[in-house]
Amino acid sequence: MSQLLEKSVHCPFCDAPLTLLVDDSAGTQQYTEDCHVCCQPIDVTIWEDNAGDLSVTVEQE
Repeated sequence: MSQLLEKSVHCPFCDAPLTLLVDDSAGTQQYTEDCHVCCQPIDVTIWEDNAGDLSVTVEQE
């Protein structure tokens, strides 16, 4: 059963803490989301590691 998981990251522009809701059933994902504080575009990459855990990275667009 899929669920939304909370993943904590920091904006690569302003370093503000952000919480992303990640769908664990969607597999590897890549999308752009604006920072809720500074409004800069953030590239978000989500993938499943060898242990089955979801990992999230954020980078400047």
